[in-house]
Amino acid sequence: MKFLISIIKILVVMFLIQPTLIAEDIRDLYVGAKITNIPERGYTNFACFSNNKSIKSWKDFNQCQKEENNLYIVKFEYDERFALNENFEGTQVSGHPVLINIAIDTKGTLQEINIRTDPKAPFYFRKQAHLMWLRIYNKYGSNDWKCDESLKRKNHIKIGKKYINKVCVKNIKNKAIKVHSEFYFLNDKSKKENLVSRTYLQIKSNNL
Repeated sequence: MKFLISIIKILVVMFLIQPTLIAEDIRDLYVGAKITNIPERGYTNFACFSNNKSIKSWKDFNQCQKEENNLYIVKFEYDERFALNENFEGTQVSGHPVLINIAIDTKGTLQEINIRTDPKAPFYFRKQAHLMWLRIYNKYGSNDWKCDESLKRKNHIKIGKKYINKVCVKNIKNKAIKVHSEFYFLNDKSKKENLVSRTYLQIKSNNL
């Protein structure tokens, strides 16, 4: 009986936490959402992007200064208290440590989600960061991407036979998804700190 009660308690906790783990675009966040309708549970360290001013939640976005595009930009982190296991520890997207900010218009509508792989993450994660595009393609589909591959610059060094500096864009209904993936050494391949392996993901409203 005690075992059954324990199982029920675990299921209840999973049910309560589940909404913060199910993605729209990213978790509870999706382009076009009203910011007042997005739960704060599971998120922490809200701050204005440009001056790092702390705010209580993203619902206080208008305490930040407007950026040049007339949007308010708020950064935040995932709250580790709601992590079910080590796969959800820290601020991660598809297993990659990331930095996240969102852009909100004057009416409180979420217009952009901006995600960059964390350049200060442990080296194991950083060297895999360029592979984040695989999970993005898995989520949004592998078809209908328009990609532009940049020519290799003189100070960019291939890693084996591989060189990646590519921007891909896909439009889905009301939003545009842009992925910039990079993978190469900068100047000197003998130093691991010169490894460039990163991904930038932007999910943006087409109504701007």
